[in-house]
Amino acid sequence: MSVMPRVRLWVLGAMAALCCTSSVAAGILKLSRTEMAIGPGKPARELVVENAGDTPLFLNVEQHLVENPGETPERLTPVSEVMRPGLLVSPNRLTVAPGQRYRMIVKVLNTPTQSQVWRVTFRPTERIIVEAAQSNGAPAPLFVSVGYGAVIYQLSGDRSPR
Repeated sequence: MSVMPRVRLWVLGAMAALCCTSSVAAGILKLSRTEMAIGPGKPARELVVENAGDTPLFLNVEQHLVENPGETPERLTPVSEVMRPGLLVSPNRLTVAPGQRYRMIVKVLNTPTQSQVWRVTFRPTERIIVEAAQSNGAPAPLFVSVGYGAVIYQLSGDRSPR
């Protein structure tokens, strides 16, 4: 076999290998903690968001007050609808570059009379769309939105047992 056919085969094999190896780029969200407790008069602890992936993450940050902690299903009230919220987490939208870490602002506004439970959810704006055909042949899209959460316990100044 001469050199030219070997080179052609080698180039063809290299091209096939390159075409078969496809990399999937994705942002990978990491939270520094999933739970934290904030006592009265104490500063809020750090909540850090990190992108360990290789593409930017575009996040919507939602903060809700859990009205019935420990019960199922949870009743969540958005922070914008709480009359006097004791805690504020910001920003509510965030872009995190690959390898970047961002420290969220957790601000204690006041000490509640009763302990409160807050749920903070980080949702990537990317949605996974699954197309499936219905029985009549029409496409039925299914949207999947994954959220990553942290729970913040804001303790009251009341030390009496419940």
